[in-house]
Amino acid sequence: MMEKRTSPRNEDLLEEIYKISLEKGYAKSRDIAGALIISPATVTERFKKLEEAGYVNYERYGGVTLTPEGIRIAERTIQSHYAIRRLLELAGVETTIANRDACIMEHGLSPDSYKKLVPFIKFIEERCKGMEMKKQLS
Repeated sequence: MMEKRTSPRNEDLLEEIYKISLEKGYAKSRDIAGALIISPATVTERFKKLEEAGYVNYERYGGVTLTPEGIRIAERTIQSHYAIRRLLELAGVETTIANRDACIMEHGLSPDSYKKLVPFIKFIEERCKGMEMKKQLS
């Protein structure tokens, strides 16, 4: 079954709402605007579109919270990011670059690929415990 997907921009926004909501219970447009370096007006417009899509509950002049579907997408995006970043780090990519690349790649990773990637990463970590990967791959 094909999973319903949203745009990378929406995934980034849902991810940021998720992170801020863990601390505060909700997010405001100024919180998101500061984190993503976009205008509060743009954030407000995006909140409205995310609400129409069923990803958030939005109250004007209030805050925004994620719906169960919004939470699912945010968590999937975060998990995909971590898995890709970890794989790149295991391959010897410097952490800053691995993190930046994972930000780009996380949006295209299918749930099936993620399910297969996680055990593969664990396998590599176990096999290469204590070994410096850069030396192994050179």
